[in-house]
Amino acid sequence: MTQIESDGTMWRRMVETAGRSDAGLWQELIGRALAFPLPYRPAPGVPIYHVLLEDREIMVAEHDLAGPWSDLVTAVLAKGDAL
Repeated sequence: MTQIESDGTMWRRMVETAGRSDAGLWQELIGRALAFPLPYRPAPGVPIYHVLLEDREIMVAEHDLAGPWSDLVTAVLAKGDAL
């Protein structure tokens, strides 16, 4: 996942689920997020998130993060490995 700030600063984090003891929890979180479509409505000054889940790419503006997407982004930022 890449977080792109309004000034162009980028934060990249990744969670590789293969081989993790909590892989099932991550897969459940990803599944819930994919079932909850979000609009892509970028706005000036609002961070953008670029999320790559297996073969899917999702772009979402921070102000549109809701429900499982907010949970997923928060978890990846907190527990993901820096790239």
